[in-house]
Amino acid sequence: MSAREPSEIIERFARVHRDTPERPLIYLPLARTTLTASDLWDAACRQTTRLTALGLQRGDLVMYTAGNRAELLALWLACRASGLALMPVDAGTTAPELGALADRFGARLIIASAAAIPFTGAAEPHPYADELLAIVPPHGVPKQYPGAAVLKLTSGSTGLPKATHTTERQLVEDTEHITQAMGIGPHDCQMCALPLSHAYGMGNLILPALIQGTAIVLREGFVPHQLPADAVAYGARVFPGVPFMFDHFRDHLPPGTWPRGLDTLISAGARLETSTVIPFHRTFGVKIHSFYGTSETGGIAYDDSVELAEEGCVGRPMPGVTITFRPEDGAPAGGGRVHVAGSAVSSRYAGEPDSDGAFTVDGFLTGDYGRMSERGHVILTGRVSAFINVAGRKVQPEEIEAVLREMPGVADVRVLGVSDPARGQLVVACIVPNGETPGLLSVRRFCAGRLAPYKIPRTVVVLDRIPLTERGKTDRRLLEALAGERLRQVPESGVL
Repeated sequence: MSAREPSEIIERFARVHRDTPERPLIYLPLARTTLTASDLWDAACRQTTRLTALGLQRGDLVMYTAGNRAELLALWLACRASGLALMPVDAGTTAPELGALADRFGARLIIASAAAIPFTGAAEPHPYADELLAIVPPHGVPKQYPGAAVLKLTSGSTGLPKATHTTERQLVEDTEHITQAMGIGPHDCQMCALPLSHAYGMGNLILPALIQGTAIVLREGFVPHQLPADAVAYGARVFPGVPFMFDHFRDHLPPGTWPRGLDTLISAGARLETSTVIPFHRTFGVKIHSFYGTSETGGIAYDDSVELAEEGCVGRPMPGVTITFRPEDGAPAGGGRVHVAGSAVSSRYAGEPDSDGAFTVDGFLTGDYGRMSERGHVILTGRVSAFINVAGRKVQPEEIEAVLREMPGVADVRVLGVSDPARGQLVVACIVPNGETPGLLSVRRFCAGRLAPYKIPRTVVVLDRIPLTERGKTDRRLLEALAGERLRQVPESGVL
């Protein structure tokens, strides 16, 4: 495998392969097999040849939507060798959502599971790799992204999902910041229960494996009853997770049974509450460390202390990262909106203007409010926008609202997130009916073919009208109060 242009990721993986070809890199418990650096190199060479045969050119965009598979790491190498931009997409993405993304970003090719939903209007798929298909999406002239290594999907602050234009150097810088701050070395082994399509999975799992040979234990998703046993079997030391995973173990794993060597626990993707950290530490004697980052910036801050931190604390700025707090109307007293500068910050959003002005001349303005503590730790104090966080996945309410407005019998709708101990938040649809009240089952059936499963409302609240402020905007506080009042007594129908 040789790169068409200089690639640091290829050069560094080639070094791992040359020096330790039999190094275990990917443990696959379900298949009861292990892939070495040599195995991954060979798989990447085959994929590079396949991409060339399919006629892809430098700067073309490849989408991947087959979930947590070893082939994804080989695809990363093949795309770097071929000068292609890669957009990993959640495996739960529906065919309509995938089609909209492919059309909007001008993907030249989609790599999908052979069991994937048929892609309407696409040409006949080609066999690509083990149980994977290569699909040419049905749109016009493909778009090109010269200089981009990856387009990381992010919900943005409003509207449709966006994608970052992220270079290889920015990716490598981010991973070097992460491994330095968290003490993750080449001979460590990490548990992979996160979606590798997410920015968190890229920076903490994929890139450490490729550029320094840090092994991962790979399953298709979070399998709680297997994770402790896998950690013991493969000697894993690091577990990057999200809060609901640690909540599960706090509530279901007996005291004294946490794997002894699995002692670097990292939580990101949602706010880590002290109600999780303190009982977990009391039960298992291990601290969960908060990690704060965004798709646009990479890692921002990490709590590497041994003490139990105050609510909202996400630790000190990562190496190479500068954080400032910019004054803004609505920000809590004593801080401001979090601005991040550093070598890992992405260049811009791909293929579209930054309508929110989040990318600045010297960094990125996040959607979070925060302040700096006297000890130099970042304390997050609120959000500029109102995402719903379902098991570590960010859901944009406007996306679900747009779907439900197309449903017969829905005159108006607003979507909220309500607290849930198992998944972080649940999606609740507040509907103003037009005629007969739609039932929860009909709402879920209507959404099933249009939205990924985790985006589908779990409860429907029926209202006479959507409360508005004097300026005619949605009164979010009153809406949340009305929904909360109704949700205190949920009937079996799920409709209130």
